[in-house]
Amino acid sequence: LYFWRRHRRLVTALRVFWVLLLGYGEIGVFYQHIGQCAWPALPTRIAIIADPQIVDHHSYGQTGLALRLAEFFTDMYVRKSYMILQQLQGPDHVVILGDLMDGGREWDDIQWLDELRRFQTLFRNRDPRNRRVHIMAGNHDIGIGNTVVNAALARFRLHVGATNQLLDVAGHRLVLLDTLTLESDSAHVNASSRALVERLRAEREPRAPRVLFSHVPLRRPPHTDCGPLRQSLEPVPDRRGYQFRDQLQANTTAYVLDAIMPQVVFSGDDHDTCTVAHTLSNGRSAVEHTIGAFGWASGVPIASYALLALQADPLELALQHCFLPYQLGIYKCYAVAFVCSLLVAAACCRRRSEDCCGAEPGLIAALPPRKPQAAGPHCIKRVALVMRDVAAVAVPTYIACILYFYIV
Repeated sequence: LYFWRRHRRLVTALRVFWVLLLGYGEIGVFYQHIGQCAWPALPTRIAIIADPQIVDHHSYGQTGLALRLAEFFTDMYVRKSYMILQQLQGPDHVVILGDLMDGGREWDDIQWLDELRRFQTLFRNRDPRNRRVHIMAGNHDIGIGNTVVNAALARFRLHVGATNQLLDVAGHRLVLLDTLTLESDSAHVNASSRALVERLRAEREPRAPRVLFSHVPLRRPPHTDCGPLRQSLEPVPDRRGYQFRDQLQANTTAYVLDAIMPQVVFSGDDHDTCTVAHTLSNGRSAVEHTIGAFGWASGVPIASYALLALQADPLELALQHCFLPYQLGIYKCYAVAFVCSLLVAAACCRRRSEDCCGAEPGLIAALPPRKPQAAGPHCIKRVALVMRDVAAVAVPTYIACILYFYIV
């Protein structure tokens, strides 16, 4: 009888602990991280998101249950982050810098449309009347340069939108340039991108400061330092491979910068944060900000995004880099908490019998002392009972935390 009284107290304490831990780890930490990243004090607000790259079987070669679990947990992270970003930070515009899917260029039309619906579910615009979302193509969506997949490019334009866009926002001209097709030697492929660049070059006196967006970072000298926000110890590499390159070619970079003369540049693709300055032909400097990936399974420990604020009168621009929760750290915390819960339950069982494991304390006091005994099957069973009763509350709590992001 005494054991069961102690059992109830222990189970209650562990249940409360796990409810609080799961509530914070699944919901609270996301509100905390996103809420503490403040907008610059300018009126027009633009959230910049790079490389959602939703996981599919092209990501890690997984199939079956392993793939479904990978998709579920990575999708939940993106769903939470984007939903809370909209709730707390309420951007007027959202620019997504490409790589919507990991294997987008590889899918046939039916599979691709299924993946597009999955992407649209994760990135649902909760205020379409007051918020505009502008989506660029990435090399995982359509390819790059002479390896652009024409069918993938055509369906992206049909179902997502133009890969080149020119937007006038708060006295600034936003240039969403498809540098992937710009690097193609095919006039048919690069026509739209080249036409936009030449149109901007023809404006001798630009009407507004230009803000350039490119999926792939511009070329920079080797070993250029990326600044203190970069998580990797290495700079942006300069590699080329199947359907990718880490930086635009030098001639493309020079062509774009000389024609557009941007005030600032934003890029993605690298999955990590990087800030570098480019010198323009007129002697002015244009800072390029490479934005980290928005997902937690992109090879960089901590996902990120950026908040860009603009003002028309007087003309002003300001940027804030933001970092999302460390998802692997959350899972590690759960693992440590589980082990600690087991140890607490086992420690209770191994205490003297009058404290935990048998009769009433008064009866035990009247008996001669016994030597402590090693934990046996009875103690293992009691630990299992404790953990079972804790799980009876912890598992529904976890499910409720997940359902919160489908209901709200």
